[in-house]
Amino acid sequence: MKPIKIDNLFSEEELFFLYNYILTSPGWVINGSPEILTHTTNKNFSHSPQLIVKSNDGEVFQPALHLYGQSLIYRLKEILNDKKVGLYSKVDRMWFNITYSGGNNHWLHPDSMEKSPRQSIVLFLTPVWKTGWSGSFYVDGQEFPFQPGSAVIFNSNEFHTGENPISATYNWLRLTCNIVVKK
Repeated sequence: MKPIKIDNLFSEEELFFLYNYILTSPGWVINGSPEILTHTTNKNFSHSPQLIVKSNDGEVFQPALHLYGQSLIYRLKEILNDKKVGLYSKVDRMWFNITYSGGNNHWLHPDSMEKSPRQSIVLFLTPVWKTGWSGSFYVDGQEFPFQPGSAVIFNSNEFHTGENPISATYNWLRLTCNIVVKK
């Protein structure tokens, strides 16, 4: 599957609601990798806050957000069907990430090297973002500028990374959600 970007997945009202709801949800962690990594890397510690919704071992930590994430998969699947692109429908894992200026929060990595195929979805959830703030997302070298309410879908074994925002984001945090789906 070639990486694909879907714009305007969320209405402006939904995006502001999600941003506020997610940032104020209990359960954010910054103490390291949320699970045992299934691929070789020298990066096994996340330096940015994460809100783990569902881990790879199947444990659901945020049931309401898990349900919402699963409903987003069905919404995306319908959009992609119109574009003749298939999307798996079972959430394998899901978490939110916050990145900010000055941190070393991103490195090149795949989401999964499992033998059974998986697809990754990265949602851009900050409702206000200016192009000059950086924060792009890259899949196999292809740039996807951070655009509020957009999603990028790609094969989970593709190498990807995010870009730290610049310092002048006027207190807007770069909020993303990473969902990995399987058959």
